[in-house]
Amino acid sequence: MTRNSSEKPKSRAATKVGTTVTKDNLKALGADRLADLLVELAGQDAALTRKLRMALTAVHAKDKLGKEIEKRLRTIQRSRGFLPWDRIRPLAAEIDTLRQSILDDVATADVGQAISAMRLLVELAPSVYERSDDSSGYLSDVFREAASDLGTLWGRQAGRDPAIVVTDLLTLLDHDGYGTCDHLLTLCGTALGESGAVMLRTMLVKRLRDLPASKEKEGYHTDIARMQIIGHLRDLADAMGDVDAYIDAVSLSDRQSAYIGGVARRLMDKGRHREALGWLDRETEEDSRFYRENDDLRIDAYEAVGDRDQAQALRWNVFRERLSLPHWKAYQRHLSDYDAIDAEEEALDHIRNFPNRSVALSTLLEWPALDEAARLVRHHTAELDGRDYGTLRPAAERLSEVYPNEATLLYRLLVEAVLDRALSRYYAYAARDLASCRLLAPMLTEADGMETHEAFMIRLKAAHKRKLGFWSLIAEP
Repeated sequence: MTRNSSEKPKSRAATKVGTTVTKDNLKALGADRLADLLVELAGQDAALTRKLRMALTAVHAKDKLGKEIEKRLRTIQRSRGFLPWDRIRPLAAEIDTLRQSILDDVATADVGQAISAMRLLVELAPSVYERSDDSSGYLSDVFREAASDLGTLWGRQAGRDPAIVVTDLLTLLDHDGYGTCDHLLTLCGTALGESGAVMLRTMLVKRLRDLPASKEKEGYHTDIARMQIIGHLRDLADAMGDVDAYIDAVSLSDRQSAYIGGVARRLMDKGRHREALGWLDRETEEDSRFYRENDDLRIDAYEAVGDRDQAQALRWNVFRERLSLPHWKAYQRHLSDYDAIDAEEEALDHIRNFPNRSVALSTLLEWPALDEAARLVRHHTAELDGRDYGTLRPAAERLSEVYPNEATLLYRLLVEAVLDRALSRYYAYAARDLASCRLLAPMLTEADGMETHEAFMIRLKAAHKRKLGFWSLIAEP
Protein backbone atom coordinates (compact mmCIF):
# COMPACT_ATOMS: atom_id res chain seq x y z
CA MET A 1 0.00 0.00 0.00
CA THR A 2 1.44 3.33 -0.96
CA ARG A 3 1.15 6.43 1.14
CA ASN A 4 -0.71 9.37 -0.33
CA SER A 5 1.87 12.04 -1.18
CA SER A 6 -0.36 14.66 0.45
CA GLU A 7 -0.17 12.86 3.79
CA LYS A 8 2.71 13.83 6.07
CA PRO A 9 4.14 11.31 8.53
CA LYS A 10 3.57 12.19 12.14
CA SER A 11 6.65 13.60 13.84
CA ARG A 12 8.22 11.70 16.71
CA ALA A 13 7.43 14.62 19.03
CA ALA A 14 3.76 14.48 18.04
CA THR A 15 3.48 10.76 18.79
CA LYS A 16 4.89 11.32 22.27
CA VAL A 17 2.53 14.10 23.26
CA GLY A 18 -0.16 11.70 24.46
CA THR A 19 2.28 9.59 26.49
CA THR A 20 3.93 12.43 28.38
CA VAL A 21 2.88 12.44 32.04
CA THR A 22 1.02 15.73 32.30
CA LYS A 23 -2.21 16.75 34.02
CA ASP A 24 -4.14 17.00 30.74
CA ASN A 25 -2.92 13.63 29.46
CA LEU A 26 -3.75 11.91 32.76
CA LYS A 27 -7.29 13.33 32.66
CA ALA A 28 -7.77 11.43 29.41
CA LEU A 29 -7.39 8.14 31.31
CA GLY A 30 -10.62 8.77 33.18
CA ALA A 31 -11.36 8.67 36.91
CA ASP A 32 -11.76 4.87 37.16
CA ARG A 33 -8.44 4.07 35.50
CA LEU A 34 -6.59 6.68 37.55
CA ALA A 35 -8.15 5.34 40.75
CA ASP A 36 -7.02 1.79 39.85
CA LEU A 37 -3.47 2.99 39.21
CA LEU A 38 -3.34 4.92 42.50
CA VAL A 39 -4.63 1.95 44.51
CA GLU A 40 -2.01 -0.27 42.89
CA LEU A 41 0.80 2.21 43.57
CA ALA A 42 -0.38 2.93 47.11
CA GLY A 43 -0.01 -0.76 47.91
CA GLN A 44 3.71 -0.42 47.14
CA ASP A 45 4.35 3.04 48.63
CA ALA A 46 3.52 3.86 52.25
CA ALA A 47 4.18 7.56 51.73
CA LEU A 48 1.69 7.71 48.88
CA THR A 49 -0.85 5.80 50.99
CA ARG A 50 -0.55 8.42 53.76
CA LYS A 51 -0.88 11.25 51.27
CA LEU A 52 -3.99 9.75 49.71
CA ARG A 53 -5.55 9.09 53.12
CA MET A 54 -5.00 12.74 54.08
CA ALA A 55 -6.52 13.91 50.80
CA LEU A 56 -9.58 11.71 51.32
CA THR A 57 -9.99 12.94 54.89
CA ALA A 58 -9.82 16.54 53.68
CA VAL A 59 -12.72 15.82 51.31
CA HIS A 60 -14.94 13.44 53.26
CA ALA A 61 -14.15 14.13 56.92
CA LYS A 62 -12.64 17.60 57.14
CA ASP A 63 -13.49 17.86 60.83
CA LYS A 64 -11.21 14.88 61.49
CA LEU A 65 -8.29 16.09 59.34
CA GLY A 66 -6.55 17.94 62.16
CA LYS A 67 -6.56 14.83 64.36
CA GLU A 68 -5.24 12.70 61.49
CA ILE A 69 -2.40 15.16 60.94
CA GLU A 70 -1.56 15.22 64.65
CA LYS A 71 -1.52 11.41 64.66
CA ARG A 72 1.04 11.39 61.84
CA LEU A 73 3.14 14.09 63.53
CA ARG A 74 3.28 12.12 66.78
CA THR A 75 4.41 9.05 64.85
CA ILE A 76 7.27 11.06 63.37
CA GLN A 77 8.06 12.47 66.84
CA ARG A 78 8.28 8.98 68.38
CA SER A 79 10.63 7.68 65.70
CA ARG A 80 14.21 7.17 66.87
CA GLY A 81 16.10 5.88 63.83
CA PHE A 82 18.79 8.08 62.30
CA LEU A 83 17.71 9.84 59.11
CA PRO A 84 20.30 9.42 56.32
CA TRP A 85 20.79 12.25 53.85
CA ASP A 86 18.58 10.68 51.18
CA ARG A 87 15.56 10.64 53.52
CA ILE A 88 15.83 14.29 54.61
CA ARG A 89 14.22 15.81 51.54
CA PRO A 90 11.25 13.38 51.37
CA LEU A 91 10.55 13.91 55.08
CA ALA A 92 10.78 17.68 54.69
CA ALA A 93 8.36 17.48 51.74
CA GLU A 94 5.89 15.42 53.80
CA ILE A 95 6.07 17.78 56.78
CA ASP A 96 5.60 20.76 54.47
CA THR A 97 2.52 19.12 52.94
CA LEU A 98 1.10 18.61 56.43
CA ARG A 99 1.90 22.23 57.29
CA GLN A 100 0.11 23.49 54.20
CA SER A 101 -2.88 21.27 54.90
CA ILE A 102 -3.13 22.65 58.45
CA LEU A 103 -2.99 26.22 57.18
CA ASP A 104 -5.38 25.81 54.25
CA ASP A 105 -7.76 22.97 55.16
CA VAL A 106 -7.86 22.51 58.93
CA ALA A 107 -7.89 26.24 59.70
CA THR A 108 -10.90 26.70 57.41
CA ALA A 109 -12.96 24.32 59.52
CA ASP A 110 -11.48 24.93 63.00
CA VAL A 111 -8.78 27.51 63.76
CA GLY A 112 -8.31 26.14 67.27
CA GLN A 113 -7.60 22.65 65.91
CA ALA A 114 -5.23 24.16 63.34
CA ILE A 115 -3.34 25.96 66.12
CA SER A 116 -3.03 22.73 68.07
CA ALA A 117 -1.70 20.82 65.04
CA MET A 118 0.68 23.58 63.94
CA ARG A 119 2.11 23.91 67.43
CA LEU A 120 2.72 20.16 67.53
CA LEU A 121 4.49 20.44 64.18
CA VAL A 122 6.74 23.22 65.52
CA GLU A 123 7.50 21.25 68.70
CA LEU A 124 8.44 18.29 66.53
CA ALA A 125 11.59 20.06 65.30
CA PRO A 126 14.07 19.13 68.09
CA SER A 127 13.36 15.39 67.90
CA VAL A 128 13.86 15.45 64.12
CA TYR A 129 17.03 17.54 64.26
CA GLU A 130 18.56 15.27 66.88
CA ARG A 131 18.44 12.26 64.57
CA SER A 132 19.38 13.88 61.29
CA ASP A 133 21.95 16.01 59.53
CA ASP A 134 20.05 18.94 58.08
CA SER A 135 23.04 20.48 56.29
CA SER A 136 20.81 21.03 53.26
CA GLY A 137 18.47 23.26 55.29
CA TYR A 138 15.31 21.59 53.94
CA LEU A 139 13.96 20.71 57.40
CA SER A 140 14.86 24.01 59.04
CA ASP A 141 13.11 25.95 56.27
CA VAL A 142 9.89 23.98 56.79
CA PHE A 143 9.93 24.27 60.58
CA ARG A 144 10.61 28.03 60.49
CA GLU A 145 7.74 28.45 58.05
CA ALA A 146 5.51 26.47 60.41
CA ALA A 147 6.47 28.70 63.35
CA SER A 148 5.58 31.78 61.30
CA ASP A 149 2.27 30.16 60.33
CA LEU A 150 1.52 29.56 64.01
CA GLY A 151 1.77 33.28 64.67
CA THR A 152 -0.63 33.91 61.79
CA LEU A 153 -3.10 31.33 63.09
CA TRP A 154 -3.05 32.82 66.59
CA GLY A 155 -4.05 36.11 65.02
CA ARG A 156 -6.97 34.47 63.17
CA GLN A 157 -8.55 32.99 66.31
CA ALA A 158 -11.29 35.34 67.45
CA GLY A 159 -11.49 36.05 71.17
CA ARG A 160 -8.15 34.42 71.98
CA ASP A 161 -6.93 35.48 75.44
CA PRO A 162 -3.73 37.58 75.01
CA ALA A 163 -2.40 36.14 78.29
CA ILE A 164 -2.55 32.64 76.79
CA VAL A 165 -0.75 33.88 73.69
CA VAL A 166 2.00 35.38 75.87
CA THR A 167 2.39 32.15 77.86
CA ASP A 168 2.45 29.93 74.76
CA LEU A 169 4.79 32.27 72.96
CA LEU A 170 7.32 32.43 75.81
CA THR A 171 7.20 28.66 76.21
CA LEU A 172 8.12 28.16 72.57
CA LEU A 173 10.82 30.83 72.60
CA ASP A 174 12.38 29.50 75.82
CA HIS A 175 12.65 25.96 74.46
CA ASP A 176 13.81 26.91 70.97
CA GLY A 177 17.40 25.71 70.73
CA TYR A 178 17.55 25.52 66.94
CA GLY A 179 16.26 28.90 65.78
CA THR A 180 12.94 27.44 64.65
CA CYS A 181 10.98 30.34 66.17
CA ASP A 182 13.30 33.12 65.00
CA HIS A 183 10.47 34.89 63.11
CA LEU A 184 7.51 33.85 65.25
CA LEU A 185 7.29 36.88 67.51
CA THR A 186 7.30 39.43 64.68
CA LEU A 187 4.09 37.84 63.35
CA CYS A 188 2.21 37.90 66.66
CA GLY A 189 1.12 41.53 66.67
CA THR A 190 -2.53 40.77 65.91
CA ALA A 191 -2.66 37.85 68.34
CA LEU A 192 -1.12 39.86 71.18
CA GLY A 193 -2.94 43.13 70.72
CA GLU A 194 -1.94 46.15 72.79
CA SER A 195 -2.70 44.46 76.12
CA GLY A 196 -0.73 41.33 75.25
CA ALA A 197 2.21 43.40 73.99
CA VAL A 198 2.34 45.38 77.25
CA MET A 199 2.16 42.16 79.24
CA LEU A 200 4.94 40.50 77.25
CA ARG A 201 7.17 43.60 77.33
CA THR A 202 6.78 43.85 81.11
CA MET A 203 7.74 40.20 81.55
CA LEU A 204 10.77 40.50 79.26
CA VAL A 205 12.05 43.64 80.99
CA LYS A 206 11.66 41.92 84.37
CA ARG A 207 13.66 38.96 83.11
CA LEU A 208 16.36 41.35 81.96
CA ARG A 209 16.56 43.05 85.34
CA ASP A 210 16.67 39.71 87.15
CA LEU A 211 19.75 38.53 85.26
CA PRO A 212 22.92 38.37 87.39
CA ALA A 213 25.71 40.79 86.57
CA SER A 214 28.12 39.52 83.91
CA LYS A 215 31.55 38.47 85.21
CA GLU A 216 33.83 38.16 82.21
CA LYS A 217 34.21 34.46 81.21
CA GLU A 218 31.78 33.25 83.88
CA GLY A 219 29.15 35.62 82.50
CA TYR A 220 28.93 34.01 79.06
CA HIS A 221 25.50 32.45 79.64
CA THR A 222 24.23 35.67 81.20
CA ASP A 223 25.38 37.64 78.16
CA ILE A 224 23.66 35.19 75.82
CA ALA A 225 20.44 35.39 77.80
CA ARG A 226 20.65 39.19 77.78
CA MET A 227 21.10 39.27 73.99
CA GLN A 228 18.15 36.92 73.51
CA ILE A 229 15.82 38.98 75.69
CA ILE A 230 16.81 42.22 73.96
CA GLY A 231 16.25 40.48 70.62
CA HIS A 232 12.75 39.49 71.75
CA LEU A 233 12.06 43.11 72.74
CA ARG A 234 13.14 44.29 69.27
CA ASP A 235 10.95 41.67 67.61
CA LEU A 236 8.01 42.65 69.81
CA ALA A 237 8.45 46.28 68.79
CA ASP A 238 8.41 45.26 65.13
CA ALA A 239 5.34 43.10 65.67
CA MET A 240 3.51 46.14 67.04
CA GLY A 241 5.01 48.58 64.51
CA ASP A 242 6.40 50.65 67.41
CA VAL A 243 9.67 52.29 66.37
CA ASP A 244 10.10 54.00 69.76
CA ALA A 245 9.89 50.65 71.52
CA TYR A 246 12.47 49.36 69.05
CA ILE A 247 14.77 52.27 69.96
CA ASP A 248 14.25 51.53 73.66
CA ALA A 249 15.27 47.91 73.05
CA VAL A 250 18.37 48.96 71.11
CA SER A 251 19.37 51.32 73.92
CA LEU A 252 19.62 48.29 76.23
CA SER A 253 22.26 46.67 74.00
CA ASP A 254 26.01 47.03 74.36
CA ARG A 255 26.34 46.95 70.57
CA GLN A 256 24.13 49.82 69.50
CA SER A 257 26.26 50.58 66.43
CA ALA A 258 25.06 47.33 64.83
CA TYR A 259 21.46 48.58 64.96
CA ILE A 260 21.88 52.19 63.82
CA GLY A 261 20.81 51.30 60.31
CA GLY A 262 17.83 49.33 61.59
CA VAL A 263 16.65 52.25 63.71
CA ALA A 264 17.13 54.72 60.85
CA ARG A 265 15.24 52.50 58.40
CA ARG A 266 12.28 52.17 60.75
CA LEU A 267 12.24 55.92 61.39
CA MET A 268 12.30 56.52 57.63
CA ASP A 269 9.33 54.18 57.20
CA LYS A 270 7.43 56.33 59.70
CA GLY A 271 8.36 59.54 57.86
CA ARG A 272 10.69 60.69 60.65
CA HIS A 273 13.55 61.49 58.28
CA ARG A 274 15.47 64.04 60.38
CA GLU A 275 15.51 61.68 63.34
CA ALA A 276 16.83 58.99 61.01
CA LEU A 277 19.65 61.29 59.94
CA GLY A 278 20.39 61.99 63.59
CA TRP A 279 20.85 58.28 64.22
CA LEU A 280 23.00 57.85 61.12
CA ASP A 281 25.18 60.75 62.27
CA ARG A 282 26.08 58.66 65.32
CA GLU A 283 28.29 56.57 63.05
CA THR A 284 31.70 58.19 63.12
CA GLU A 285 33.99 55.36 62.01
CA GLU A 286 33.84 55.64 58.23
CA ASP A 287 35.93 52.49 57.79
CA SER A 288 33.43 50.30 59.67
CA ARG A 289 31.23 47.95 57.62
CA PHE A 290 28.12 49.37 59.28
CA TYR A 291 28.96 52.85 58.03
CA ARG A 292 29.28 51.69 54.43
CA GLU A 293 26.20 49.48 54.62
CA ASN A 294 24.09 52.52 55.50
CA ASP A 295 25.22 54.81 52.66
CA ASP A 296 22.02 54.28 50.69
CA LEU A 297 19.95 55.04 53.79
CA ARG A 298 21.85 58.31 54.20
CA ILE A 299 21.21 59.22 50.58
CA ASP A 300 17.49 58.49 50.94
CA ALA A 301 17.35 60.50 54.16
CA TYR A 302 19.13 63.48 52.60
CA GLU A 303 16.69 63.40 49.68
CA ALA A 304 13.73 63.11 52.04
CA VAL A 305 14.72 66.28 53.94
CA GLY A 306 15.50 68.14 50.71
CA ASP A 307 19.32 68.20 51.05
CA ARG A 308 20.11 67.26 47.43
CA ASP A 309 23.72 68.54 47.60
CA GLN A 310 24.58 66.14 50.41
CA ALA A 311 22.86 63.29 48.61
CA GLN A 312 24.82 63.99 45.42
CA ALA A 313 28.10 64.34 47.29
CA LEU A 314 27.57 60.97 48.96
CA ARG A 315 26.65 59.27 45.67
CA TRP A 316 29.86 60.58 44.13
CA ASN A 317 31.96 59.47 47.10
CA VAL A 318 30.51 55.96 47.02
CA PHE A 319 31.27 55.74 43.32
CA ARG A 320 34.84 56.94 43.84
CA GLU A 321 35.49 54.51 46.69
CA ARG A 322 33.95 51.38 45.18
CA LEU A 323 33.37 52.15 41.48
CA SER A 324 29.69 51.52 42.12
CA LEU A 325 27.95 52.13 38.80
CA PRO A 326 24.43 52.23 40.32
CA HIS A 327 25.58 55.19 42.45
CA TRP A 328 27.23 56.82 39.43
CA LYS A 329 24.06 56.46 37.35
CA ALA A 330 21.95 57.90 40.17
CA TYR A 331 24.44 60.78 40.47
CA GLN A 332 24.32 61.37 36.71
CA ARG A 333 20.50 61.43 36.62
CA HIS A 334 20.50 64.43 38.95
CA LEU A 335 22.87 66.48 36.75
CA SER A 336 22.03 68.89 33.97
CA ASP A 337 23.02 67.83 30.45
CA TYR A 338 25.86 70.34 30.49
CA ASP A 339 27.32 69.15 33.81
CA ALA A 340 26.86 65.49 32.89
CA ILE A 341 29.45 65.73 30.08
CA ASP A 342 32.24 66.94 32.38
CA ALA A 343 31.19 64.54 35.14
CA GLU A 344 31.36 61.56 32.77
CA GLU A 345 34.91 62.38 31.72
CA GLU A 346 35.92 62.86 35.36
CA ALA A 347 34.34 59.51 36.27
CA LEU A 348 36.12 57.70 33.43
CA ASP A 349 39.40 59.28 34.41
CA HIS A 350 38.89 58.07 37.97
CA ILE A 351 38.23 54.53 36.73
CA ARG A 352 41.37 54.63 34.56
CA ASN A 353 43.47 55.40 37.63
CA PHE A 354 41.68 53.16 40.10
CA PRO A 355 44.34 51.09 41.91
CA ASN A 356 42.47 47.78 41.66
CA ARG A 357 42.82 47.12 37.94
CA SER A 358 40.47 44.13 37.89
CA VAL A 359 37.66 46.16 39.43
CA ALA A 360 38.38 48.98 37.01
CA LEU A 361 38.27 46.55 34.06
CA SER A 362 34.91 45.11 35.15
CA THR A 363 33.51 48.62 35.59
CA LEU A 364 34.62 49.75 32.14
CA LEU A 365 33.02 46.70 30.56
CA GLU A 366 29.78 47.32 32.44
CA TRP A 367 29.85 51.07 31.60
CA PRO A 368 30.26 50.06 28.66
CA ALA A 369 33.52 51.60 27.43
CA LEU A 370 35.27 48.83 25.51
CA ASP A 371 37.96 51.11 24.11
CA GLU A 372 38.91 52.19 27.64
CA ALA A 373 38.83 48.57 28.82
CA ALA A 374 41.17 47.57 25.98
CA ARG A 375 43.50 50.44 26.82
CA LEU A 376 43.62 49.34 30.46
CA VAL A 377 44.52 45.77 29.45
CA ARG A 378 47.15 47.01 27.02
CA HIS A 379 48.93 49.31 29.46
CA HIS A 380 48.42 47.45 32.74
CA THR A 381 48.62 43.77 31.84
CA ALA A 382 51.23 43.12 34.52
CA GLU A 383 48.89 44.47 37.20
CA LEU A 384 46.10 42.02 36.37
CA ASP A 385 45.94 38.71 38.21
CA GLY A 386 45.45 35.67 35.99
CA ARG A 387 43.78 33.87 38.88
CA ASP A 388 40.86 36.31 38.66
CA TYR A 389 39.14 34.22 35.99
CA GLY A 390 35.73 35.57 37.04
CA THR A 391 36.79 38.96 35.67
CA LEU A 392 39.37 38.19 32.99
CA ARG A 393 37.59 35.44 31.06
CA PRO A 394 34.34 37.43 30.51
CA ALA A 395 36.49 40.47 29.67
CA ALA A 396 38.43 38.49 27.08
CA GLU A 397 35.19 37.27 25.52
CA ARG A 398 33.80 40.81 25.33
CA LEU A 399 36.98 42.22 23.78
CA SER A 400 37.76 39.39 21.36
CA GLU A 401 35.65 40.64 18.44
CA VAL A 402 37.02 44.18 18.22
CA TYR A 403 40.24 44.02 20.26
CA PRO A 404 41.91 40.66 19.52
CA ASN A 405 45.32 41.76 20.88
CA GLU A 406 43.93 42.70 24.28
CA ALA A 407 41.66 39.66 24.45
CA THR A 408 44.66 37.45 23.69
CA LEU A 409 46.67 39.08 26.48
CA LEU A 410 43.92 38.17 28.93
CA TYR A 411 43.61 34.59 27.70
CA ARG A 412 47.39 34.20 28.02
CA LEU A 413 47.29 35.48 31.58
CA LEU A 414 44.65 32.87 32.41
CA VAL A 415 46.69 30.06 30.84
CA GLU A 416 49.95 31.00 32.54
CA ALA A 417 48.30 31.47 35.93
CA VAL A 418 47.21 27.82 35.83
CA LEU A 419 50.48 26.42 34.49
CA ASP A 420 52.76 28.50 36.72
CA ARG A 421 51.06 26.99 39.76
CA ALA A 422 50.61 23.52 38.22
CA LEU A 423 46.89 23.60 39.03
CA SER A 424 46.09 20.34 37.25
CA ARG A 425 42.39 20.46 38.17
CA TYR A 426 42.12 23.59 36.01
CA TYR A 427 44.07 22.28 33.01
CA ALA A 428 40.87 21.82 30.99
CA TYR A 429 39.99 25.50 31.45
CA ALA A 430 43.52 26.56 30.51
CA ALA A 431 43.33 24.37 27.40
CA ARG A 432 40.12 26.12 26.32
CA ASP A 433 41.71 29.53 26.93
CA LEU A 434 44.70 28.52 24.83
CA ALA A 435 42.33 27.36 22.08
CA SER A 436 40.79 30.86 22.16
CA CYS A 437 44.29 32.31 21.70
CA ARG A 438 44.75 30.12 18.63
CA LEU A 439 41.45 31.29 17.14
CA LEU A 440 42.44 34.92 17.63
CA ALA A 441 45.98 34.43 16.27
CA PRO A 442 45.19 35.36 12.62
CA MET A 443 43.74 38.69 13.79
CA LEU A 444 46.72 39.78 15.91
CA THR A 445 48.68 42.87 14.93
CA GLU A 446 52.24 43.82 15.81
CA ALA A 447 51.13 46.94 17.66
CA ASP A 448 52.87 47.66 20.98
CA GLY A 449 55.29 44.80 20.49
CA MET A 450 52.57 42.14 20.59
CA GLU A 451 54.06 38.67 20.82
CA THR A 452 52.92 36.36 18.04
CA HIS A 453 50.97 33.21 18.86
CA GLU A 454 53.86 31.08 17.59
CA ALA A 455 56.36 32.85 19.83
CA PHE A 456 54.02 32.52 22.82
CA MET A 457 53.65 28.78 22.20
CA ILE A 458 57.42 28.30 22.01
CA ARG A 459 57.85 30.14 25.29
CA LEU A 460 54.98 28.27 26.94
CA LYS A 461 56.31 24.86 25.90
CA ALA A 462 59.81 25.72 27.07
CA ALA A 463 58.55 26.80 30.50
CA HIS A 464 56.03 23.98 31.02
CA LYS A 465 57.17 21.08 28.84
CA ARG A 466 56.89 18.61 31.75
CA LYS A 467 53.18 19.27 32.33
CA LEU A 468 52.08 16.37 30.16
CA GLY A 469 48.57 16.35 31.60
CA PHE A 470 48.03 19.80 30.12
CA TRP A 471 49.67 19.17 26.75
CA SER A 472 47.62 16.01 26.28
CA LEU A 473 44.56 18.30 26.08
CA ILE A 474 46.05 20.51 23.36
CA ALA A 475 45.34 19.84 19.70
CA GLU A 476 47.87 22.35 18.42
CA PRO A 477 48.75 21.68 14.74
